[in-house]
Amino acid sequence: MNSDNKQNKQQPIEVSKQDMDELKRDMRSAHLNAWAKEHQQQIIGGLVALLIVLVGISFWKEHRDTQRASAAALYYQALNAKQDDDKRTLLKSIINDYDNTAYASLARILMAKVDSAHAETYLRALLGRSDIDSGMKAQARMDLARIKIAAGDKAAALKLLSEPVGRAYEQLRYYLMAQASDNDAERIQHLQSANDAQSYDTELARSIGQQLGALGKAPATGKQG
Repeated sequence: MNSDNKQNKQQPIEVSKQDMDELKRDMRSAHLNAWAKEHQQQIIGGLVALLIVLVGISFWKEHRDTQRASAAALYYQALNAKQDDDKRTLLKSIINDYDNTAYASLARILMAKVDSAHAETYLRALLGRSDIDSGMKAQARMDLARIKIAAGDKAAALKLLSEPVGRAYEQLRYYLMAQASDNDAERIQHLQSANDAQSYDTELARSIGQQLGALGKAPATGKQG
C-alpha cells in the first residue's frame, strides 16, 4: 500500500466530552418532547386538577379565616355583654355555628359559668374533645371538680383531680383536693402541697394560708409565678 492510500484511509473522529454531553441533552430533550406530545391530554388534565386543588385550598383558607374572625367577634361581644341572657345567646351562637374554631371551646368554658343548669354538660363536652390543648382540658377539669365539690360528690371530684396537670394548675388542683378531703390530715397534706406549688393567683395563695392557719399549720412562704 503506497503513501497516498494510507493518507486516504479514514481516520477515527475524536468526540470531546462537551460534545457528548450536548448530544445527551439533545436526546433527552427530544425524548421529553415526544413524551409530552404523546401524553398531552393527560398533562393538561393534571394541570387542571392541580389548579382546582390550589383554588380549593385557597377558598378553604379564606373560609377558615372568616370563621375565626366571626367567632372572635361574637366571643368578645359575649365578654362585654352586661346581661347573662345576652352572654348565653352569643356563646350559643359560637358553639352552634363555629364549633370548628378554638372560640367554641372558650365559649363552653364561659357557658359553664353563666348557665349553671347545664354547666357539667358543657365541661364534659370539652373533656371529650381531642382537638383542644392540655391547658383548656385542665381548666375544664378544675371547673367540673368545683361543681362536684359544691354538690357534695367528693369522690367524683377527687377522681377528676387525681391526674397531674400543668404547673399553672397544680396549686389549684391541690387546693381543690383539700376541699374534697374527708379528714384534716389529708386536707393539711393537700394544702401544704398547694402552698409549695408555684403560685399564679394571690387570692388563692391567701386562701390556702388561711386554711392552713385554721388547721393549726403555719404556712411557709409559697412560690410566686
